[in-house]
Amino acid sequence: METDRTPSGGHWYLVTGLIVGLAIGLVVSLLVWPMVNREALPAELGAAEKDVYRLAIARSFAANPDPLRAGSRIGLLADGETVRALQGQAQTLVSLGGAEADALALVDLAAALQALTNNPEAFPVNPAP
Repeated sequence: METDRTPSGGHWYLVTGLIVGLAIGLVVSLLVWPMVNREALPAELGAAEKDVYRLAIARSFAANPDPLRAGSRIGLLADGETVRALQGQAQTLVSLGGAEADALALVDLAAALQALTNNPEAFPVNPAP
């Protein structure tokens, strides 16, 4: 005499296990160990982080004065008034007692970017062959 080893209700235990597993997975992934995105585009940064980013670009420009490279980096912030933002940050830094070298680096970068925008031939879009 052969006996049927499956429950009389069928294979509902598989569906129940799948649902319970998904529920536990969602709770763990959303509440216990949620994923944190630590990467953001420069334009998505907050005001304080944009100041840090501008200062890093200014320090880099002071070490290696390449206005085209610095301009492309600072353009990622999408400030609109980049030169004013750099000058304002330098003034704020000086008024708060920050490092004078950092303020000078910001002002130098602002001056270099201002010179680039006043002289469009300095960076031709389609250079002649």
